[in-house]
Amino acid sequence: MTCSLPTTEMVIRDGQPVWLVQGDGISVEHPSGQVAARMFREICKSRGLHPQDSGEQPRRGPSECDEPGV
Repeated sequence: MTCSLPTTEMVIRDGQPVWLVQGDGISVEHPSGQVAARMFREICKSRGLHPQDSGEQPRRGPSECDEPGV
């Protein structure tokens, strides 16, 4: 079974940045983005799921400075 494309984002937990990878009810947090992605894939594999890979690299989201007039 193929699971939905996981999302990858950096979040702040207890004042420290960590990578959050989640999809299909599975959520993994780790300071290393590569480790978080690997852990996510391993959990999916153990559940018989096959996460899709779009090949996209994480990118910075919009900030308040990007908005005109702010």
